[in-house]
Amino acid sequence: MRENVKILVVCLDPGLRDIIIDVLEFSVNRKVMSAADDRQALDHLDMQGPADIILCDPVLPRMSGRDLIAAAKAKAPRCIGVLMAPPPANPGTPQDQIVNAYLERPADPQALFDIVQRFVVDG
Repeated sequence: MRENVKILVVCLDPGLRDIIIDVLEFSVNRKVMSAADDRQALDHLDMQGPADIILCDPVLPRMSGRDLIAAAKAKAPRCIGVLMAPPPANPGTPQDQIVNAYLERPADPQALFDIVQRFVVDG
């Protein structure tokens, strides 16, 4: 089990972002941070240090969610990247390999919990 896990949620929809944060904080009892967009997420990572898990939208104002995950992994290779989108039909490109898991929207609370369980508790 990873200790002191930091989770960063990057979601353009403030209502959905708040729901995801509430579910994660309640179900896994972890500190969950949020960012409204890619710029805020990158600033957060620069100022607060790396996140262990990043859940992010696939499309952000200045970059894709995959690009944000890649930037986070460049600084912290053990970072887990979760894209809030359906998985690709043919996951074979290097861009697809940067993402560790996919979470379809709307985010099901059990699916959120399962992802954190898989990467935090089960290792």
